[in-house]
Order: sequence, then C-alpha cells, then structure tokens
Amino acid sequence: MLFAVAVWMAMSAFLPQPTPRGVPVVVVAHDLMAGHVLTAGDLAVADWPVDLSPEGAVADPGALVGRALGAGMSAGEAMTTARVRGPGLLTGVENGLVAAHVRLADPAMAAMATSGDHVDLISSTGMLVATDVVVLAVDSLPAGGGAWSTAPAAGLPGGIIVAVAADAAVRLATVDPSGLSDSTFSLVMRTPGT
Repeated sequence: MLFAVAVWMAMSAFLPQPTPRGVPVVVVAHDLMAGHVLTAGDLAVADWPVDLSPEGAVADPGALVGRALGAGMSAGEAMTTARVRGPGLLTGVENGLVAAHVRLADPAMAAMATSGDHVDLISSTGMLVATDVVVLAVDSLPAGGGAWSTAPAAGLPGGIIVAVAADAAVRLATVDPSGLSDSTFSLVMRTPGT
C-alpha cells in the first residue's frame, strides 16, 4: 500500500495542474485615442490574478459600450471606471473640483497634452484665466491627422477637459462677457507644482 501511494505521488507531479483562475477584467483590444467612443469590438475580457486586478476594474464590457475614453489607451490595458468620461472622470481628483471642457484655439495643442498634465489656460485676448489646472481628458483630433484643417468638414476645434474649482469654471465659460464670440484658449504646459 505504501508503494502505491509513493507511485501515485510521483506520477501526480507530472500530471497537468489546473491553472488558477483569476477575476474577469475588461481590457482594450487595440490601441485607442482619447475621446474614442467604445464599441464591443474595442473590448475583450481577460482573467487577471486577484491581487493584480486594478481598483475600479470593470468586469462587464457592456457597461462600457457607448462611453468615451478620457485618455488614450494601449492594447491589453485594463479598463477602470476612471478611464472613461463621466462620473469616473473625477475619480481621485481633489474634492470640490469640477470638470470643465475648454476649446483650444489650435486643435494641435491638444496633441501635446495628456491626462494628468498640469497646464495654464490663456484666453484669445491674452488673459491668464486658469493656472496649474490638471488635464482630465483630451478630445480626439479631427479625422485625417492632427493638423489644423481649413476645410469646412473639419468640425469644431478640439479641446481638453480640466479639473478646476467652480469659480474658475465660471471664468472659463464667461471669458467673453459679450457672448459675441466663441472663446478659445491657448494652453501652456507646466511642471507640476511650479
């Protein structure tokens, strides 16, 4: 009997062991730009080890379809609620801040900003309207590249979404009190904390 147990133990070492299952986590199926509206084809579900699953990870791709990305993502990255625009966009941001959309004078300026960058916003009249604000998301650029286009089909200039205090959001919205022009802004990149 002892011999049979020893043989069984020796043989079981060579048998395939079951792969430990993780938790389902929605990942990006291919590279996507900021502002992209998610479709089922953009998403996949992967098993992630429980201890490596990111906070706020999404398990059901259906919960993300139709939502816009707040920042660009690479294939295989885990989707969390903070990666899409909406209530998750302010996740982790200081209490009391709001998300404000800012149109940029030149859409190519959006290409130099990414989520988490600190920027200053200067109105088209040269007035410094907001300083050291955090970029939450970047609009996707018009089709056909990132350069400014004078073609009528180019659409409205792109922009960024920033985290600002409510009074700064009001200043951004009312920089031209006459209401006669569409206000656009230039953006100045800065080192955080400077």
